[in-house]
Amino acid sequence: MDAAANYLTADLEPLKASRIVSAWHWAVAAVEVALGFGDGIAPADLVVRRIDTGREVLRTRADVGSPDFLLDEVRRDLATKTVDDFIAEWRLRDADPEAPAA
Repeated sequence: MDAAANYLTADLEPLKASRIVSAWHWAVAAVEVALGFGDGIAPADLVVRRIDTGREVLRTRADVGSPDFLLDEVRRDLATKTVDDFIAEWRLRDADPEAPAA
């Protein structure tokens, strides 16, 4: 089996948002920690990129549960699934439908 991890990589990256929106998210996270409600982690995006070009093939908010847990789950899938299986499960859509995912 040719694992998707040979072609794709996943990381948590700052939200793709304006500086004002990003500052707002950080401020809310700080207030939540001060009040004992949050973990101090500002929202992040889970980003999957092609290794060969760095092209982004998936970006989604990592705001359900723990971002690190989601990242671990995606990385586990990349290591254990083919590109086709990974794409089918995560429903990746390359901007160019003619371009192969790997």
